[in-house]
Amino acid sequence: MPGLGLLLLRAAVGIVLITQGTSALVNGADRTLSTWTLTLIAVGSGLSLLLGFMTPLGSVVAAMFSAAIALSWLPQDALSVVQTKQAAALVALTAVALACLGPGAYSIDSRLFGRREIVIPPSSRCPKP
Repeated sequence: MPGLGLLLLRAAVGIVLITQGTSALVNGADRTLSTWTLTLIAVGSGLSLLLGFMTPLGSVVAAMFSAAIALSWLPQDALSVVQTKQAAALVALTAVALACLGPGAYSIDSRLFGRREIVIPPSSRCPKP
């Protein structure tokens, strides 16, 4: 059941991002505009993945956010529940995989745009002997 596997993959990455975003507001004493912006980005992309709505865009944003944490572009103490850079890199790679695989059958994207089937037409040329 590939649709169920993609749902679980989306849920795992989405929950991690929502948790990272909300913990920045709960645990961080520094509530600046940049903290609010990063929190909204994390929670927004996490919800997007969790629901399967605009999955490619949410996956790319999630991958960039997690890669920024893994590469220390963002402050580790304020934005990360995932304590290690390796775990943040794993979330980034999983988000890239989701961007490549798509939302799956159990998603809002699937309901809005329908499932796609790729049909390869038969070759019109005769094969060379």
